Amino acid sequence: MNYLVIPAYEPDKQLVQLIQKIKEKSNFDIIVVNDGSSAEKRTIFDQIEQDAHVIHHQSNQGKGYALKTAFRYILSTGKFGTVVTADADGQHKIFDILRVANASQSNPNTLVLGSRNFTGKVPLRSAFGNKLTRKLFKLQTGVAITDTQTGLRGFTTNMLSFLLGVEGNRYEYEMNMLLSACKEYPILEVPIETVYINDNEGSHFRPIKDGLMIYKNMLKFALSSVGSFLIDYLVYAICLATLTSFPIGSRILLANTIARIASGIFNYTTNKRLVFKNNDSLAKTGTGYFTLAFVLYALDTLLIRGFYAIFGINLLIVKVIVGLLLFFVSWMVQKKIIFKERPTPTHENF
Repeated sequence: MNYLVIPAYEPDKQLVQLIQKIKEKSNFDIIVVNDGSSAEKRTIFDQIEQDAHVIHHQSNQGKGYALKTAFRYILSTGKFGTVVTADADGQHKIFDILRVANASQSNPNTLVLGSRNFTGKVPLRSAFGNKLTRKLFKLQTGVAITDTQTGLRGFTTNMLSFLLGVEGNRYEYEMNMLLSACKEYPILEVPIETVYINDNEGSHFRPIKDGLMIYKNMLKFALSSVGSFLIDYLVYAICLATLTSFPIGSRILLANTIARIASGIFNYTTNKRLVFKNNDSLAKTGTGYFTLAFVLYALDTLLIRGFYAIFGINLLIVKVIVGLLLFFVSWMVQKKIIFKERPTPTHENF
């Protein structure tokens, strides 16, 4: 069984034409979710009901929620098959939809992406948005994906329960899907044609509001690290100011030790629970984290002492410089080793 899922909010005649072409050239069981469109759009959905199963939301719930509604419906049928998601604005060619479906059939337990190459005349908003999210995605996961914003995706029905557990109800859901799926399944990219209708003016993607929702998971680690650094810095500064009776070497050592203990506890707890949402035991992750913390503490102390002795830089300023240098070391080790639940699957191109 092949299912085609199309979430639709305020669609135009492009949706009617898309459904007609799909029915002519394929055997898809088409599921359209009317995500709270206005009453004026009712005629559009009336025209496609003979060719598609239409599910109506009373109010706009978001693209992610609409996709989940369709996923639940498919699960309720109890039939195994392939699911392809596509946008309602006609930007996905029938040939490309079929290619994604075929690739998914040939590669079960795989997330298949219909990826645009963004060549030729591409609207600035789309080109900039994809380039930024592509780089942030690779930074976050280590997986290079050509098109992180594509709505043309394919997968087998046994993956639906997993996808229903992914957070998000609006445009952030598709990014969260990628972030979650790349830890559990291989990702396969199928090149598709890049099509923009009227410079993509029909898109309901809101660059600022939806962009912040998409990037928030990628910023959690940075915010946790900033909070840890502020605790580290404040405790360090207070200790420097109060331990004036100690020689400079002992003063730096004591101040940095107390500051590192305080910030380390905060950073470990925050990263484990909120950033990486890791469920491994304290014994498993704690050993690795506090070994890293000790190594970073030693490097921090040595580098502060070295910068001060060699360059005579103010102790408060040098603390900032060293902290920035060690931030990237800490991020890579925690992301790739300590809180990594499983190896990232191989990313393939079709």
